[in-house]
Amino acid sequence: MTKNRFRLGIDIGGTFTDLVLIDQNNGNIISKKTPTVSEDPTRGITNGLQALKESGVSTEDIEYFVHGTTIGLNTIIQRNGAKVAFLVTEGFRDMLSFQRLRLPVPYDFRSRHPEPLIPRDLVFSVNERLQHDGKVVRPLDEKDLEAKIDAIEQANVDGVVVCFLHSYINPVHEQHVKKRIAERLPEVKVNLSSELWPQMREYERSMMTILNMYVQPKVEHHFMHLKRRLEEEAVPATPYITQSNGGIMNIETASKYPVSTLFSGPAAGVIGAQDMVKKAGFDNVITFDVGGTSADISIIENGFPTYTGSNHLGGFPVMLPAVSMYSVGAGGGSYAWIDNGGMLKVGPDSVGSNPGPACYGIGDKPALTDAFLICGYLNTESFAGGGFELDIEKSKQAVQPIAEHLNLTVQETADRMIQVAIANMFAEVNNIMEHHGFDPREFALLGYGGAGPVLTNFLAEEIHVNKVLLPPLPGTLSALGALNADFIHDEIMTQQVLLNDIPMDELRGRFKQLEEQALKWLDSQKVRNLQDQQLIYTMDARYQHQAYEIELPIQLEWLEKGQKDKIIDQFHSLHYSQYGHSNPDASIEMINVHVRIVGQPPKVTNQVLEHSMENAVPITFRQIMLKGILHEAPVYTRSKLTYGQTIAGPAIIEQHDSTVVVLPDWTAKVNAYGHLILSNEKGGHSFENRSS
Repeated sequence: MTKNRFRLGIDIGGTFTDLVLIDQNNGNIISKKTPTVSEDPTRGITNGLQALKESGVSTEDIEYFVHGTTIGLNTIIQRNGAKVAFLVTEGFRDMLSFQRLRLPVPYDFRSRHPEPLIPRDLVFSVNERLQHDGKVVRPLDEKDLEAKIDAIEQANVDGVVVCFLHSYINPVHEQHVKKRIAERLPEVKVNLSSELWPQMREYERSMMTILNMYVQPKVEHHFMHLKRRLEEEAVPATPYITQSNGGIMNIETASKYPVSTLFSGPAAGVIGAQDMVKKAGFDNVITFDVGGTSADISIIENGFPTYTGSNHLGGFPVMLPAVSMYSVGAGGGSYAWIDNGGMLKVGPDSVGSNPGPACYGIGDKPALTDAFLICGYLNTESFAGGGFELDIEKSKQAVQPIAEHLNLTVQETADRMIQVAIANMFAEVNNIMEHHGFDPREFALLGYGGAGPVLTNFLAEEIHVNKVLLPPLPGTLSALGALNADFIHDEIMTQQVLLNDIPMDELRGRFKQLEEQALKWLDSQKVRNLQDQQLIYTMDARYQHQAYEIELPIQLEWLEKGQKDKIIDQFHSLHYSQYGHSNPDASIEMINVHVRIVGQPPKVTNQVLEHSMENAVPITFRQIMLKGILHEAPVYTRSKLTYGQTIAGPAIIEQHDSTVVVLPDWTAKVNAYGHLILSNEKGGHSFENRSS
């Protein structure tokens, strides 16, 4: 038997920890789900590794290990991170309280900004000042700095963040402060804004650096614990960690820059979806990831995920490039409740994995999973691969009080719970598509996550999409996506100048400097056998005097040949496509230049199924309720389906990590890679799949 043959991807969600193991010899895939242990997430990993051992896998043969974590994200949401001191330029001590002086909710005068993560008594102003061009206006006051370090020492903090005005242009003062703190307080970590993300806008740059320091101790502790667990389980692989930008990095880099991991779990799912979209032959897809806690929605356009450089978490800006994700508080664990007006609501609060939905036999709150069970979608004995036996009587007892309030039967109430959740998701998808200027009818809908395949067909009907894609392992696609991820790193440099005023050789020099930094980063990851690497160039620009910029792709050929006119034409074209107007006579202002490096590790080739001429055979029939109507539906086992087989709805397709609901007037067909493609040929918007 070949040693070091397995690749393992792990995603820790709010409810379940998902593991996907790929055999590099034959492409076979094993997936496992274990309950997430919130007090020690590595225990969920250990339990999953034990389940793999019981399937005959030797952990000593795992040569590649990728892990997605929500430790940093949860730390910010729960506000239980490090005690941090903050050094700012004199006159900017109240920056964290002022934030951007906008209402968080524009039409709600009672809305309030979140409380700063750092209290004012731990914010210290230092007598120093730089101009916007980096010139020193007021030298750093050494005596003042030493007094502030004295105060930091007395405060007994876990770390220090330094963000001085215009340090992205000239970091000399920040670097000196770091040197002095290291000399006087060597046990205290220091994060500089000029090192983490040297971009203009001091509040956003400050928050990026603060968030990084705030989560760092907990993330480092988790990674240290993870490495120890892997050693105990005899896993020889070096751990890699997923990033918000859809890439991966080694565990040492992730420990230093944990802010890069904040949205990594959902991003890995989109990367897994991207791989599936290519194989299924689709270009434009809405991804729909429904786990136990929330539904995450993203867009794949022309085969590639959309990205954003402006996220928010807990009310705070996160400016790192990330896969664009939008969340709705409606997952399998979201529970139903009655508001003050007597209306049925579902979410945003979730029961999590402990106590879990009422059908788990511990809690008593009626979650969406209870509604699925009561409506007949779930098998009480095979949920999550047979690891749980669901108690339908507990579900009915939990739903009963709400049913009495609504004057409905328990099953009608469960059906109503599902429709309320779908309505929430419909509203969010519509808002997202309108924001991007897309017509959802020109997209397919790709459902994954444990609860995604249950709800995807319902949502497709609401948004008038007539093609649905469901991966072979929908419940563990984020873990699989982690294994498909590339090594990705972004470098940025701010230079605010009119585009016509910067010589092309100087502009090329700026990009060249970022190239060298990006290549150095990839080399630091110590990855063997990269198949390929790619450099991607972009620029943030705007019309002069505008407040915010757009990102435009730059071709290396334009830089090398001095073709500034190509950049200008590209900007006008993109501005018109995004805002419906352009002004070719206006001056263009360059703000930032970016370089992204992509290192591609070897990928495992998926198996292609044999074509079958036989009809799919149901294993049983079950009564299910769909939108208030009872149906006698055939039930199929997905693992027994093969390429070419077609199933007419209404139907239920069971698999160990999820359940697929096929609605009336829809058909489900298995393609060569085992994907299910659901189609509605009766009405709706015409949609062409180029592979059909």
